[in-house]
Amino acid sequence: MTRIGLAVASVGLATALTACGGGDSFTDQSAEEIADASKDAMADLKSVKVAGSITADGQQVEIDIQTDDQGSCVGSIGVDGASAELLGADGKTWFRPSEEFWRQSGGEAADQLISMVGDKWVVIPEGEEDGFGQFCDLDELLEQMLKDDEEDDDAKFSKGDTQDIDGEEAIAIDQEDPEDGTSTGYVLVDEPHYLVKIEKTDGEDSGDVTFSAFDEEVDAEAPAEEDTIDLDSLGG
Repeated sequence: MTRIGLAVASVGLATALTACGGGDSFTDQSAEEIADASKDAMADLKSVKVAGSITADGQQVEIDIQTDDQGSCVGSIGVDGASAELLGADGKTWFRPSEEFWRQSGGEAADQLISMVGDKWVVIPEGEEDGFGQFCDLDELLEQMLKDDEEDDDAKFSKGDTQDIDGEEAIAIDQEDPEDGTSTGYVLVDEPHYLVKIEKTDGEDSGDVTFSAFDEEVDAEAPAEEDTIDLDSLGG
């Protein structure tokens, strides 16, 4: 399965940073302090919606997921035109792939899988790494999006202008990384200082991701058992 998580992580804004403080207003603070405040705000989230388009390793990845810290999620993932719906509820997760998805990932078994699965929800095994399940884990999702500060000691930060992002004022923070190129994160000026957008036009990978629906309830309901299929139980 495509390591979509790594593709998403390539657009991540590293938040390397020192203690926050100083300045009469939020935008008076240093770029590092602003990014640090954003990191703290994002760490306190109970739920969030992530949406965007990323080009990584020659693939076009589309993400539109709302998830919370209880494992509930709704949304979809797309790779090069092939898509799969995601659903997480009651401690379990499922995905419902399009025919194009099976054509891309199923190899010689694609026709068999299409016939067997139909429009049912496929059970995602617990503990699966680098798969769809990670998008229904809020901590894992944010970890993929926001790189660890210890990995980016050489990154340089600078402030840009404030902009209107979906009706709210946000300040741009540029991160220049010698390995990954330059990315820009947009942090809300008003508290809580959420990161609302990341964009990357420089370097090998590119794209943009937005964050919204902060701490809103995720409306996810488990599918009926007859509408699900467990490929592992079938030896698939």
